[in-house]
Amino acid sequence: MTLSSLYLAPTDPQLQPALREIRQVLEELQIIGPPLAASFSAGDGFSRHVIYAGCAPHLVMQPPADGSPQFCHVVLHGPFARPRLVTGPNTVPPRCPTCRARLQDWRDQRQAWDHDRPARCAVCGHSCAPSALDWRGHAINGCVLVELRNVFPGEAAPSDLLMQRLREATGSAWRYAWAGYLRE
Repeated sequence: MTLSSLYLAPTDPQLQPALREIRQVLEELQIIGPPLAASFSAGDGFSRHVIYAGCAPHLVMQPPADGSPQFCHVVLHGPFARPRLVTGPNTVPPRCPTCRARLQDWRDQRQAWDHDRPARCAVCGHSCAPSALDWRGHAINGCVLVELRNVFPGEAAPSDLLMQRLREATGSAWRYAWAGYLRE
């Protein structure tokens, strides 16, 4: 079973905005409801600010009786001392920002990145932080992450108002991507 999420993070992955400011935005927009064990239930505003594409999806908003994690809920991650890269099992190779070649060996390089080594393009030799690679919306990294669980790649995007309010509350632009669940 592949579990997927929509992530929001400051555009600068080094930034560490206060979680209380982020939580306040999520509460004001009613994206989060009452706390669960290590997350928040989806509030009444979740489906207004997570904009689904296509036909009306069947959204499970409450935890299923069988304990399955396949329902919409929100997890706040961080702040971490250094950015965490979140990918998924179906993440495609990112592109080099200089020559646009695909880093076919990105999974092999991943462990080095977790130890602060740069990504390196085998075609042009360019080195950069993993956050500078073009992940095409299928990986994200940051010291602070908002995870909207049970949102599948390409299925939904955050509302403009949500992104605007996060920018206003933290003084920084935000971005989004789809990836697998982040395990702490």
